[in-house]
Amino acid sequence: MSVEDCKFTYFGLAGRGEATRLALSIGNVKFTDERIKFPEWKELKPNTPWGSLPILTLSDGTVIAQQRAILRFVGKKTGLYPTDDVAAALVDGIMDAVEDIGALVMSAGKGLEQTEKEAARKAAAAEGGGVYAKLSKIDNMIAANGKDGVIVGDVLTIADLFVHCNCNHLVSGMFDGIPADAIDEFANITALRKMVRSNPAVCKWYDELDSSIKMPAAFGAFT
Repeated sequence: MSVEDCKFTYFGLAGRGEATRLALSIGNVKFTDERIKFPEWKELKPNTPWGSLPILTLSDGTVIAQQRAILRFVGKKTGLYPTDDVAAALVDGIMDAVEDIGALVMSAGKGLEQTEKEAARKAAAAEGGGVYAKLSKIDNMIAANGKDGVIVGDVLTIADLFVHCNCNHLVSGMFDGIPADAIDEFANITALRKMVRSNPAVCKWYDELDSSIKMPAAFGAFT
């Protein structure tokens, strides 16, 4: 089944949708980038498979839901998901681990007043904190399994896109208390982010993005 002429539906932000948008762009897939406004979500939600976004609608009407399931499907159709079983398992494991970062951030300072919450999140992203520990493991995984900036093997995969987008999201300002430089000391993650952002198809995607779509500075080109 082809992914050509599909429709990718998500909110008008990077969040859980950007890695798939980049995968489709790198794969040179013609797709509709449907960005739902938050007031529209109440009406749309009951009509989605799991009551969540993103969803991918194929040209025959088939709807695929859940972020990582969509990304794996698109990765397989665009050559961004390994055909080797071990490499594929490493890619899946990395994405599962990266998914934990958001939960760690949200649990830091939960139930506290704003000032205390921000302090707790800052501590979580500093050495000795849970977010820092997870980033360290990802950084070490890149060193152990990747080459030339990629995280598994020596070619770009959806794992690289997933790490890139989630790390950008982490330091985008969306999470109160997480410093904008929280990732800067992790050399391998930084190299991966630069590698993905300098990909010609990724550059083209952001260069041609509608000017009304405001992307956080973390998604900007590296200098």
